[in-house]
Amino acid sequence: MKLLFENWRKYLKEQEEQKVITFDFDDTLSLSHWGEEEDDWVNDGPNFPMIEKFKEYVNNPSIKVYVVTSRYEKDEPKSFENPDQYSVKQFLDEHGLKVDGLYFTNGQPKIETLLQLASTMHHDDDAGDILDARANNIEAVVSDPYGDYEKLEAAELQRREQKPEELEEVGMPPMISMNIQPSGKKENANLQDEPLT
Repeated sequence: MKLLFENWRKYLKEQEEQKVITFDFDDTLSLSHWGEEEDDWVNDGPNFPMIEKFKEYVNNPSIKVYVVTSRYEKDEPKSFENPDQYSVKQFLDEHGLKVDGLYFTNGQPKIETLLQLASTMHHDDDAGDILDARANNIEAVVSDPYGDYEKLEAAELQRREQKPEELEEVGMPPMISMNIQPSGKKENANLQDEPLT
């Protein structure tokens, strides 16, 4: 009985000490390009530098690793039918990448999921998701396989500075936001004391 309690305490302590690290999928773990002939995305294989980081974390028992993708979960079966694409699960299985969980945000920003998972470090190529992570004290690691991240971040910052009315005028929906700027300050001073939900 004593051994049972000791093992239980050890398990609880490990759970408290576990760090959560998250990875995006497209252009972070997997690379792709738009195929004009296919009129669709074409898989270009793994992004080896990120795959190596992923494997380092997965082999550490004090770290939980999740994949958080903005892909639509309902579209995953279609990826099995297309030889030029991979479903997320198929790609992870084929490359021996064992995860503690796979989350689809269905086209929405990833920040809410990252906060719910208590992510302490997030790997992504999307400037919006990187800026949201930083604004919420999540260490952000940029995946930049095409060398264009700085331009993408500058464009995202400029977009965030536009007023919602200006975005609607050019046909863009207003940004879905948690009222947070890259500086970590809330957009509306009246919201400063309200907790994030």
